[in-house]
Amino acid sequence: MATEIESLLDYVLQVGGSELIVTEGSHAAVRVGGKVHLIPEAPEIGPGALREFLGSIEGDAGTMVAGPWCGSKWRVRYFREALGNAAVFRPLLEECPAFDALGVPQTMFNLLGLNSGLVIFAGPACSGKTTTATAYVGALCEGNVLCASFLNPSKELPVKRGASLILENSSGSTSEKMEQALRSGANLLWMGDFEEANLIPMLKAAESGALVVCNVTAGSSAGAIDVLLASAAARDNDLVRAMLASVLKAVVVQRLLPGASQGAGSVPAWEVLFNTQNVSTCIRSGELFKLPSVIASSSADGMLSMDECLAGLVRAKYVAREEAEKYVSNGARLG
Repeated sequence: MATEIESLLDYVLQVGGSELIVTEGSHAAVRVGGKVHLIPEAPEIGPGALREFLGSIEGDAGTMVAGPWCGSKWRVRYFREALGNAAVFRPLLEECPAFDALGVPQTMFNLLGLNSGLVIFAGPACSGKTTTATAYVGALCEGNVLCASFLNPSKELPVKRGASLILENSSGSTSEKMEQALRSGANLLWMGDFEEANLIPMLKAAESGALVVCNVTAGSSAGAIDVLLASAAARDNDLVRAMLASVLKAVVVQRLLPGASQGAGSVPAWEVLFNTQNVSTCIRSGELFKLPSVIASSSADGMLSMDECLAGLVRAKYVAREEAEKYVSNGARLG
């Protein structure tokens, strides 16, 4: 069965899939262009197959970087299901692409001028947000001489460092590592995926003058901010809201849609929010439902709504209208 799982991984690479989904007692599936499909003629995965293939699984859930299999390393998220163990395998790039090679909208290059505050990269699973965030951190390190601390525990992609000084070998919890980094003069903190326990330390680090970058799983700017404010430390805490309203610099939301033409692969769509007085007021008051209209009316401030981006992709024939309609809030905007 271990050989069969490796054959499935090879199939994912051959079809350009972004994930292999394996559940013991069921058939394997592949995610291609954001859609999940059962793999044709794939055998049912037997009990114990994942533990045998991965070698060790600690606890009921976790994440590891494993391989190489089929010439690629993989991020593996494993967890328990009713029928047995399940895992999601995602192939990792050997090298992070350059920020300016990702097809980001021009307004996102304004992020490269930031030197303090909090920048959030958001999106659903398999949206490419980690790649974009890593490329952004690499662009900062290559374009400036920074003192940086990389606290992303998964380390899925190597960060381009340029001439920047990278602080390593710190010990303790993530918050303790952040304190050590700040005492050592770090002015860039790359956090990876957001964890509730790190919210207050992140906000304090941004207040102290560091640039903090993190990922949040959410489908919109309002959703990303709500994830932070829904954490235990922020719930019903006006001070935390005030801190976030003060230090937030930008939220970038990314989605991947199937390209309109055959063989086009996935096409990124973007939403970009910059923290203005109107945005700050929404955060302080908790009226996050107002943010979509703020973004839509703030193109002069560099903001970009998902609707506007999707409409542009449809007009340029990069994305089919029926795909864009799944994510647009007002279908009439697609023309």
